[in-house]
Amino acid sequence: MENLIAEEGKGFHVALRALTYGRIGIGASGVGMAQSAFDECVEYIKHREVFGKKIAHFQYWQYRLAEIAIQIENARNLYSKAALRMDQGVEFPEPEAAGAKYYCTECAIDMARDAVQIFGGYGFMRMLANDQSTYKVEEIYRDSKITEIYEGANEIQKWIISRNIFGKGFTG
Repeated sequence: MENLIAEEGKGFHVALRALTYGRIGIGASGVGMAQSAFDECVEYIKHREVFGKKIAHFQYWQYRLAEIAIQIENARNLYSKAALRMDQGVEFPEPEAAGAKYYCTECAIDMARDAVQIFGGYGFMRMLANDQSTYKVEEIYRDSKITEIYEGANEIQKWIISRNIFGKGFTG
């Protein structure tokens, strides 16, 4: 009995609370990865030229990065709201925590995928052999993918959100 974390019979409750904290933290990590990839891309496309002009001159990438800037801000607000609700004493701030985990990690993987596209072949490289220059994009892409899986796969997060919308009678 001296090694109990909480009251006897409350272990599942403790585990769920830990998952909720984790989901909010993963949401924050997703935003960090998305922001990092975004920053790398903005700097890169200001200098990289294709077809005789800098990538930043292409309207497609201007608009795409504008969309992602909005996604990143929305994601940041979502995980912040979930964290704030938990700080206010809401023990299981669902669907905010599930929404933060889902949306922020989707944002990260979307931005990382676009970053690989923007960087082209360099998007898959860690380092160039001839000059030892490095690129963070491949690492962000790989790291962002796992965030969709741990602390409950994103499909589970959608189920949690659906359960809050429809109730357990419909979702189980």
